[in-house]
Amino acid sequence: MATTANQDLSLGKLQRAVTSSFGNYTSEYKMSWSNGVSATTQTSMSSFSISSCGTALGGYEYLWEQTKEGYYIDVQNAGEFWVDQIGSNNDHFTWANGLAANSVLSAPDLHGYSASFSSSAISNARTGDGSANPFPAGSNNFIAVITGSYADDKQSDGYNDHATNYNTDLFKSITIVDSYGGSPSCLLEGTPIEMADGTTKNVEDLQIGDWILSMNMPGQLDEDEQNWQKCRFPDSDDFTQHSASVQDINFDFSYNYWNINNGQELITGEHEMLYRPPSSSGDYTYEQQWGWLYVPNMLVGGSLMDKNGNAVEITSLENILDQDEGFEVVQIDVEPLDVYFGKTFLVHNKGSNDDPFD
Repeated sequence: MATTANQDLSLGKLQRAVTSSFGNYTSEYKMSWSNGVSATTQTSMSSFSISSCGTALGGYEYLWEQTKEGYYIDVQNAGEFWVDQIGSNNDHFTWANGLAANSVLSAPDLHGYSASFSSSAISNARTGDGSANPFPAGSNNFIAVITGSYADDKQSDGYNDHATNYNTDLFKSITIVDSYGGSPSCLLEGTPIEMADGTTKNVEDLQIGDWILSMNMPGQLDEDEQNWQKCRFPDSDDFTQHSASVQDINFDFSYNYWNINNGQELITGEHEMLYRPPSSSGDYTYEQQWGWLYVPNMLVGGSLMDKNGNAVEITSLENILDQDEGFEVVQIDVEPLDVYFGKTFLVHNKGSNDDPFD
């Protein structure tokens, strides 16, 4: 049931919600006209109702340049006809993007209560500093805010005006990631991956359904949660080795990658890894806790976590470029845990809603 007991629902407002063509509540209207099936089909008023629009837009927090992501109004307790008869109608929804990314973020493709946003390419050219080398991946990220709202025919007094956050702008702050022509969150071909049974396979030889070594991290949010990247861990005493199943594998190329500690990990700059900063750098003192960070933002002297849960100091970070042929790379996605080990260190899935290679 999408409505509470004794909820007032207007048949006149329902006609506007399902047709978007009546500006009044007095035209003759029948319930059977609303469900898209025969007049003899039993239909209830609550079948077109919702209880809430949620508190924030759903969707992934990161959008890679030159890819597309989907975002949605997180409606609650939708009746059986709401999606088809109301939720799929663009006339009832307002979508927009704003702040710093107007030149990078496209106008949305509308799908009723959901919308897709695409990012154009982000330039990595250096200007003004005399350097011919481009900025590495992750250097020129953009921040944008997406808004979406639901109101029947854009009217404040609609059929579902009882719903929480009806006719209210809902927000989603996203980061548009500068990937510098590379694939998001990828390991180089040839990277050995430890399987759950202790054997190894090169990342390009993995199969969907394979179980690989992972880490159970109490307190780590699922990647579907909005703020999973902000999880912090003062220590790793509760971490335990676990396993995760490979759910998706994609192959592509990248023009650059990062060589960590002279070959302990070869990974693209868009891949978040579990990282702990050094205690200090220059005049700055860092809080000693683990968190997720992109490789270009790491510091020599910080630490990464190995397969036994040990902190391994970062002694070198080298960005390798090849703008002519690039490098073969592989992206995998694992579940139910969203983390796994590369050659040496703990890394995270990209967590995208859409396949970045489509």
